[in-house]
Amino acid sequence: MSIGILYESIEWSNQHLSDILNKMSIKTELINLETEPISWQRILQHQLIINRLFPSAPLRGNKRALRIADTILKVIQDHHLPIINSQEAYRYDCSKLCCMQALQQKNIPVPESLAYFSSADLLTPNTLSYPNVLKPDCSGRSFFTYILNNREDLKVSLKQIPDQPFIIQEYIKPVKKFTTRIEIVGQNIMSIHKRYLGSGGLSSYHAGSAFKKYPNCSVKIIQTAFKALALLNIEMGSVDIIESSDDEFYLIDINATSNFSEDNVEMLGFDPLQVMAEYILKRYSLLTKTYHY
Repeated sequence: MSIGILYESIEWSNQHLSDILNKMSIKTELINLETEPISWQRILQHQLIINRLFPSAPLRGNKRALRIADTILKVIQDHHLPIINSQEAYRYDCSKLCCMQALQQKNIPVPESLAYFSSADLLTPNTLSYPNVLKPDCSGRSFFTYILNNREDLKVSLKQIPDQPFIIQEYIKPVKKFTTRIEIVGQNIMSIHKRYLGSGGLSSYHAGSAFKKYPNCSVKIIQTAFKALALLNIEMGSVDIIESSDDEFYLIDINATSNFSEDNVEMLGFDPLQVMAEYILKRYSLLTKTYHY
């Protein structure tokens, strides 16, 4: 009885999660889709699969994993092998446009999508309003994300971005000078933090944002975050929110696979991978009908 962890890069979080589960007497296997040959027997022998494939993979040079992941996740689904997070969750994780459109159709407030293009030659700048945000459709860690105030900003940014699909979204001004990150594991909140603006006016760990606990986050925002993850079939993930006023807020990003570095443990005051592991243990125990401690 064992758990397979699909991943594409050597990250502290992936190895640490595996180590914690092993200490819980659960056998785990890390399966690298970027560098290892794929054996269906190897994958399908497990009782539970954990999807730890990050959408930032192609921008870090890990393009093979992205090409084959969707097929592998579909085969896992067709074999009715339980997985966290599913093929559906992964698809939304790998397309910000699809994710935002799915939420918008359910009346969840998100920024307007102004453009989608696979080549800068296909973009029509005259149709855009400013300010706006340029970002890769499939990405993470704030890679190639820019706040554009005018056409000149757009012109400069287009010379810096790689040749892959990009989106341009309406810019929502963070009037409170922070965005909100809500981490959810299963049906429980793992953490809620304010992330203050960092370099380039962006709010993210990789932009150097300062984090602060947000104990009085509104119930409506929290309920909307849970609703969004449920709609996208995401069991463990995070939601980024901008409050544009006391009454209005927008979900600006959804992450189906939250990544953490070792220094996050001190910042958060707890080990987030321990929380994830305990949730995985419960899921695994229900599948095997044997509790392991």
